[in-house]
Amino acid sequence: MQIRIFIVTVLAVCVFAGCGGPPRPAGLPPLFPCDITIIQEGQPLEGALVRLIPESGVSEWAISGKTNANGVAIISTALFRGAPEGTFKVLVSKTDVTPSQHTEPEDINSPEWERWNALVVTERRHTVMFVKPEYDQVRTTPHSITITKGRNQQTFDVGEPVAIRID
Repeated sequence: MQIRIFIVTVLAVCVFAGCGGPPRPAGLPPLFPCDITIIQEGQPLEGALVRLIPESGVSEWAISGKTNANGVAIISTALFRGAPEGTFKVLVSKTDVTPSQHTEPEDINSPEWERWNALVVTERRHTVMFVKPEYDQVRTTPHSITITKGRNQQTFDVGEPVAIRID
């Protein structure tokens, strides 16, 4: 009997406190599911940032997603899943910092780890772009998508891999 009272109490608190996540911002348009797959030379591209920019101008809402191991970005708008209706330019970028030249010790409490940390902090590392810059510019990207009511899915190819140092 006590477990039933506990469950009913928790459900009531959730309903009245709004356990459904953050409140929807005023003016946020209806959103429709949108999954975008990014491939590079026929392979899924993991870790790419995919942004949708309205062809009609600037949006007050951030519309984006990050690709998973299968190259799929689940698009969200203002932290809510989905994208509003309209036609958008699809911008794709992927950057990372060059890895350290020094191997990290396994034991974080060892003196070797402190020496490693000092080396890494002073080490000169570079930011590298792995997708051609043309795919990350509204004026030059060849990719666009039209979001309509219902489920939206599309695949885009960003050409051959590059490694362009940008710093």
